[in-house]
Amino acid sequence: MDPDPVTSARLYAATRQRVSSAVRDLSPSDLNRQVPACPEWTVHNLVSHLAGVAVDFAAGNLDGAPQPPWTAVQVDARRGLPIDVVLEEWAQSGPALEQVILAGTSDHPLVCHPWADAGTHEADLHGLLGIGRPPEELWMAALDWALPDPRPSDDVPGTLSIVIPDRMYEVGTGKPVAQVHTSTYELFRAVFGRRSFEQIRSWTWSTPEYADAWSRELPRLPQTAQSLID
Repeated sequence: MDPDPVTSARLYAATRQRVSSAVRDLSPSDLNRQVPACPEWTVHNLVSHLAGVAVDFAAGNLDGAPQPPWTAVQVDARRGLPIDVVLEEWAQSGPALEQVILAGTSDHPLVCHPWADAGTHEADLHGLLGIGRPPEELWMAALDWALPDPRPSDDVPGTLSIVIPDRMYEVGTGKPVAQVHTSTYELFRAVFGRRSFEQIRSWTWSTPEYADAWSRELPRLPQTAQSLID
């Protein structure tokens, strides 16, 4: 279920403000630290990406989004800029993107839900810097947007039921063949590629014979090979 535009704009604005506050006064050495969840990026690179996304989405520059060449342009264009300059740009482009969401002038799913990417990266920064997890409202909105997912898979038969404390989601198609229990936050991180095969495999599976296949199939973004703790 998609959040309404007002909720989407509010979730994005709040995430932008939290991340900006968390990184604004970081030292140069902290800004240059590698982000484990995005090993090709430093903290500065990640914030540059977030600012660049807002600029591109507000301008309708969606050709190639969200593939690595598209994000690389955002990072490269801001590589030499002081962090306060990058944040000031985001402070201008972020509200412009929020207006696009509220006006309903784009039906592109990433433009309409930029808080999902921003919140994922906020959690990435938390894993490195301890800035605090995104609020639970964002995890739940992200899961309700990304799941259920009826896409069939050649690698996994049937349907997986995923049970978290106050929801159950189903992914796949066909008859139910597997069930797994985990926490809301762990599912949020896993769906967006931030939990390794081994981490998902360690969840509570009622049907262990399907755990290996589903532990690779569940992420909707490229799955980390590194076991991340955040």
